[in-house]
Amino acid sequence: MKKNKHHKHRPTFVLLIGLLFVVVFISVICLYLYFHNNDGNSRSATILFSYSEQSSELKVDNSMPITDAIGKQLTFSADQTKYSYSEFSISSNMVGLSSVNYEIYAKVKEGENTIPSDYVKVYLTDGERDLPLEGYNDKSVPTFQDLKVASSDAGGRRLYSGTLKKDEVKKFKLRMWLRDTYPITTELRDFDISLYVKTID
Repeated sequence: MKKNKHHKHRPTFVLLIGLLFVVVFISVICLYLYFHNNDGNSRSATILFSYSEQSSELKVDNSMPITDAIGKQLTFSADQTKYSYSEFSISSNMVGLSSVNYEIYAKVKEGENTIPSDYVKVYLTDGERDLPLEGYNDKSVPTFQDLKVASSDAGGRRLYSGTLKKDEVKKFKLRMWLRDTYPITTELRDFDISLYVKTID
């Protein structure tokens, strides 16, 4: 009777297959954990806010209320004492993302003689074509008080929100003026805001 010569090697062969399976399984688990744990680190976005020094401050005083028709035509002046006009742009640094949602908002610099926000008009347009953005149509221009509360900051008012694609640059023009129904007085009053932009979910 012949003996099976391969019989002695069968347990070793099964053991090697089992070890190989365990090594492959552990390798797959390690790779999954590595990429899963590092996914958050490889996905990030920072919004960059750019504007000229000459138009960085937006401030109006109560010396000359104007109509919406005139307000929409405001252009930048080096001596911007009565009206406010600003040109700015946003871009981003993105890693592992193709787009990001953002919000542009403004906060009032409160003072003793701050003009009530329901008298201050704000008008945001596209920086390239100077066409009004959503919420800023030709029929009515919102007051600062009309703007929604910013989701990024409860103390701010949302000017605009949208989506920015990777390597995209968006330009804006913001005009601010005192509505023509404001009662003129001899007391000097003003309305001063700061602009912000942040990523949102």
